[in-house]
Amino acid sequence: MSETYIMSKFHRMNFRHARTTNYFFSVIFTAVIIAISVAPASGQGFGFMVKPMKIELSVRPGQTVETILELRSTAPQGTEILDLRLVDLTQNSQGAVQAVESGADINTPSSFSCLKWTKLSDQSVTVEAMQVAYVKLTIKVPSGVRGFYAAGILAQRRVAPKDKTVSIVFRFLIGILIDIQGRPERQKIDLNDVGMRFRQKSENETATTFASLGIINQGRTYSRIKGSAGVMRFSDGHWRKVTNAEFKELGILPGVKLNLESDLNRRLPPGKYKLTGMLSVDGRRIKPVEKEIDFVGDPNVTKLAVDTAITLDPPIVAVKGAPGANRTAVIKVQNASDDAVNIEAVSAVPPVLRGVALGDLKGEDLTCAEWVKVSPAKFTLRAGGRQNIGLTVKMPSTANQHSNYYALLGLQANYPDGQSAGETTTLISVENKGIKANPAAQVIKTTLAGEEPSKYIIRAKFGNVGDVHFTPKCTAVVTTAPGARVVEADMSGETSIMLPLETRDFSGVLDFSKVNPGTYFLKTSIEYAPRKVETAELPIQVSIDENQARLVEIIKPAEKEPQPEADPAERGT
Repeated sequence: MSETYIMSKFHRMNFRHARTTNYFFSVIFTAVIIAISVAPASGQGFGFMVKPMKIELSVRPGQTVETILELRSTAPQGTEILDLRLVDLTQNSQGAVQAVESGADINTPSSFSCLKWTKLSDQSVTVEAMQVAYVKLTIKVPSGVRGFYAAGILAQRRVAPKDKTVSIVFRFLIGILIDIQGRPERQKIDLNDVGMRFRQKSENETATTFASLGIINQGRTYSRIKGSAGVMRFSDGHWRKVTNAEFKELGILPGVKLNLESDLNRRLPPGKYKLTGMLSVDGRRIKPVEKEIDFVGDPNVTKLAVDTAITLDPPIVAVKGAPGANRTAVIKVQNASDDAVNIEAVSAVPPVLRGVALGDLKGEDLTCAEWVKVSPAKFTLRAGGRQNIGLTVKMPSTANQHSNYYALLGLQANYPDGQSAGETTTLISVENKGIKANPAAQVIKTTLAGEEPSKYIIRAKFGNVGDVHFTPKCTAVVTTAPGARVVEADMSGETSIMLPLETRDFSGVLDFSKVNPGTYFLKTSIEYAPRKVETAELPIQVSIDENQARLVEIIKPAEKEPQPEADPAERGT
């Protein structure tokens, strides 16, 4: 099992919050590489970078905002022309964001488009080798609008008509995401289906089974979603767990329908199955969907491939050392199932450390994946069997800049016939004894969405901007100007260890039904160390409508702090 396999299994496709300048996370929105083959290549190389790769703004109705798009040439010589075009955005069934090309047969909800509000100062720019060109984007928000709106900018290298070489054309899609401040819109994201399908073996594809989730956003909000599906089979008079499928985290635009799929990496026999779909929206679990199906499956499969109960002790490996030193640790692995499995272990870079940076600090600078040697890396674990595996951590002498380093140890279990028996991962944390850790956190963004009359969903994105992991605890509270609490709620979300440079979404529900009209402060907080809390606040106005329901409105946009920037190498050149 390679590191690539581990990363494909546990990689999170994060659509991170970003600012137009000095942003916390700037992750590539979409990059399409087009190869135009005309004649043998001349060997000339070209590349360019776009900054930012996502423009996310909170604005008020009637406001005009301007921001700058930076186009940087990475070519050592030559002059290039870059063409720019404004487009609408949509998502395919798997959630990938796409530009709506002219004449494309895509059902895009035009009512959520801000294309008519946006204008570029230039449709094309000439960029000299290793130089930068700037284009101004102007957004004029109409009065009376509410909710969330989106559009995009396509940036592409212009191929010379007489170019007789093989040309590699980089085409970047920069998202323009606009959240209208004021009275919050109601969040209407639903999980409406869960399913399963079998894919037959073909010349280019292996036979396998996919679990699926049907999701629809009928509201006017943009949210982060993360789903899973439990699979059980009815056998010998009872339900037996087969596996739990995880779906990649992604954002969902207003008006979009998704049918996400997750590969179970196994062939399942025909039979009666129970599927349970679960979905978290901005870190808050919504109503699950359960369904029983008669699955056709693969009639050639005689043995059901279920996930084995592989346990690790300790669940997290913590090592202390100094640069140049070797340290060892032992992990006890146990197979609590009734079947023998083959285990393969590999040390990999945690996905949340890939392609992110804070100033000069890159996520990859904090990984120790290459220092870790696993022995044995491959072994067979009989039913009920135990196995000790050793970890040797060789800290290089140059590892003297940071207090902590991290790796992800993945154990892939497979049955003798090659079918998956599940995966187990554990975090490896290496502490540099010579440098004191500096924990720090940041409240990146806070928004409100409606739920029921007088009830509102508080959504917040938090970031670990320190150099050490922590377990987050997030809360929201509404106070008067003197500081008296009137409403409060714990915020739900993923509460496992949060690594440096990682961001997460949390949300909760605030009930304003007993709050008197007036001006208040909405405060969101994250506890990142004992008695250390980071807080951001928004002024809000509470009023009463004709039905005596409380209406809550944000008085002004939240201030956004500087944020880590994606490594240019992750954008492609």
